[in-house]
Amino acid sequence: MKDIEGKVHLVGSLPLFRSLSKKEIHFVADAVQIFEAKRDDVLFRKGDSDRALYLILSGSVLIYSHGKSDGKEEELQVLKKGEYFGIQSLLTGESHSQNAKTLSESRFLYLSQENFQDLIQKIPFLSVTFSRMLTKTLRNELLGSKEYFSNSVLCFIHSADTMSSNYTVVLAEQIYKESNKKSVILRFNQRASGSDEKSEFLKQYRFQDPEKIKEVLGRHYATHSFIFLEIFPEDPEELVKALLGEADRIDHLVGLPSKIVNPEFKNLLSLIPEEAKSNDVLYHETHIDYLFSKGKIDSHIKWKARELSGTQIGVALGGGAALGLAQIGIMKVFEEEGLAVDMIAGTSIGAVIGAFWASGLGYKGILPLLSEIDSIFKMFKLVDFSFPGQGLLHGKNVRNMLEKYLGHLNFEDLPTKLRLIACDISTRKEVVLSEGKVLDAVMCSVSIPGVFIPILQDNGRIYVDGGIVNPLPVSPLSHEGVEKIIAVNSMPSSRDTMKTNKLLNLNVLDIIVNSLYSLQYRIGKYSAQDADIYLNPILENSNWFEFWRSQDFIEYGEKVTRAALPEIRKLYEKDV
Repeated sequence: MKDIEGKVHLVGSLPLFRSLSKKEIHFVADAVQIFEAKRDDVLFRKGDSDRALYLILSGSVLIYSHGKSDGKEEELQVLKKGEYFGIQSLLTGESHSQNAKTLSESRFLYLSQENFQDLIQKIPFLSVTFSRMLTKTLRNELLGSKEYFSNSVLCFIHSADTMSSNYTVVLAEQIYKESNKKSVILRFNQRASGSDEKSEFLKQYRFQDPEKIKEVLGRHYATHSFIFLEIFPEDPEELVKALLGEADRIDHLVGLPSKIVNPEFKNLLSLIPEEAKSNDVLYHETHIDYLFSKGKIDSHIKWKARELSGTQIGVALGGGAALGLAQIGIMKVFEEEGLAVDMIAGTSIGAVIGAFWASGLGYKGILPLLSEIDSIFKMFKLVDFSFPGQGLLHGKNVRNMLEKYLGHLNFEDLPTKLRLIACDISTRKEVVLSEGKVLDAVMCSVSIPGVFIPILQDNGRIYVDGGIVNPLPVSPLSHEGVEKIIAVNSMPSSRDTMKTNKLLNLNVLDIIVNSLYSLQYRIGKYSAQDADIYLNPILENSNWFEFWRSQDFIEYGEKVTRAALPEIRKLYEKDV
């Protein structure tokens, strides 16, 4: 793939590079190569001197050794999209210590040792990141681990007594339930409450010496995917420094200011590195009192567990106007089959359906809306022509219709995380909307240039249909760590024959919309390379303006989804 923008897109979708700036991602894209491999291709063998880092874009890879007695393959780890291998040979110059082969058709980003040396000159921070990766790999080998995974050390800071230490215990239990991955809570503070003391995940120690803490962590690297450390308001500064120094990520469990046990604890919070605070991958604040007051603590912990264990399911819903109504059939099947979704990203019509899905209104909740547009005559009620200028239609009638269903919703209160896509027309850049009123974001995302008048924002920016820049929003899901993604492209390809709109001789709309869709289909198909499952439910003999045929579109979307159910269900299986 020679297209640098394509490589930028792929690099930015990988968790390893989520913390980099756009300029730094371009540096990485320049440094890496992309290649494909067939099933059962051997990538390298033990002793090979191919010194490079492999990052998996799609497919899966088996890291294995050969038994000393019988020579049979011994599985060490199965790696999937977003994971990496080859770090030890890259940084040390040593030959590979294990074997690697593909388990399915796979695509990789490949970073050679030579290009890596050039890259860290441009991005010095990467040398720290890669050194940590190497340290963990070596620790696993020294401690006799048969696994080849990268574990995570998370440090939880308790600013208040709300839920106290139970948070980490419940989270560890949920991670195991979701993924069978083991966590251990290492507590160097003698706090204990309720059932904590009986938890199989909790280990308490009476010492607070930094060197002994490192030793304890080392004993757990090889046996646990997650190591939880905890900082409490009464902890001494030396302990706080030691624990923060060992953390890969910091999660600050924030309570109300009035509930802070020790006011001097505010001074200890200043020990959090500034580079961590400015990076939402390394540092996060969880407003725990708010979650309790809204009754959302259980759903939050479930989501957190799925995020950490890499079991989150995300759905990307593209544009397509009436063709996108097939997405309602997809939503219906997921609801009927009890398939939960952790995050939804939508653009254009996908923003509308995504809002109903994420809000819990769902399939039944959207049916009354469809009844308002189930005939050509009802559709005409939505037409509000504007004077020649920024668009053919004002869009006020569309907004008034949607407001009856979505007007009361805010992003912060949705049971499922939602990301809607718009385009800043001045900069021609993608804008990911995730705060404030859902209806405002939906209207921005559906404002097709030339058809609807663009939406002026409070900040003076003008937003239009997000399909211009990201017609199939897989990347917002990847950037937030969602590893299992279903992409729904509702754009017709050049092979699909569409009707022509002859109503009132408004062929100008066909020219505008079909010109956009021609380009957006190709961009969407490209974006779908980062997804695990790709659905393209295009109903024959239909077109973008036939909203009154919603039942036909829904039934076709349902048909396509049920045909893909076996593949979809595999995403929900635990990695054991």
